[in-house]
Amino acid sequence: MEKKVCVFVDGENFRFTIIDLFKGIFNREDHLPKKANWAQLFDWIVNKASNGSGVRLRTYWYVIQQVDFFPYKFPDPVVKLEIAKKLLSEHKPYKDEIDKLSNQDDLIAKLKDFIMELDARKTKMRTRFDDWTLIQDNISKDHSSIEFRRAGAIRYRLFDKTFGKEKAVDVKLATDLIMLSDIYDIAVIVSGDQDYVPAVQAIKDWGKKVVNVAFKTRGGQLLPGGAKRLNHVTDWSLELSYDELKSYLFPAP
Repeated sequence: MEKKVCVFVDGENFRFTIIDLFKGIFNREDHLPKKANWAQLFDWIVNKASNGSGVRLRTYWYVIQQVDFFPYKFPDPVVKLEIAKKLLSEHKPYKDEIDKLSNQDDLIAKLKDFIMELDARKTKMRTRFDDWTLIQDNISKDHSSIEFRRAGAIRYRLFDKTFGKEKAVDVKLATDLIMLSDIYDIAVIVSGDQDYVPAVQAIKDWGKKVVNVAFKTRGGQLLPGGAKRLNHVTDWSLELSYDELKSYLFPAP
């Protein structure tokens, strides 16, 4: 009897897996591999996860809905000099330059320069995020039965151009695991996040099978970072080899 299968992809977790595995091949600035056979990849995963008895209904791919910037606004140094000085002094390289200035006009000019620099970084990141969204939309358009689901946000520190931890994406995935359980027989989770353990336990109690996907390095070792608790609570863990995954993500010309 044919089994109905849904694939649930933790977007950032999966993307960083690709970055870790294919450092010499994949340019992380591209966000996702440009020529990947996404539908074929997920069909292949479903075939292996169901021992050849499953059909993929849909891949639900979870990504952030927006970027939260810090600082999120910049006080005018002319009107709120001390507030602007305190805020920008949180970044040590800025603080070192600020502390050297005793003349108020020079200080205001320097603070304005810093604010312009941070504002330019914000504009650049907004453009990048819009590009990511376009890439995702094109994947949905060009590959069958793949749907990006957006939720929550991720913080981006303008001072050092680093990301914090994404918020609410894992909650959306876990909620959908439960809410959509009527439509599938097998759930395949592409993630190593142990936050999904309670949702997995719940759907297993309703008679659903759950498979977690794990990835192997080129040397055949399991990629570090997978959650042991999630691996233990799922019905089984599907281990994908480096070369197999590469053939779908970076197909030969």
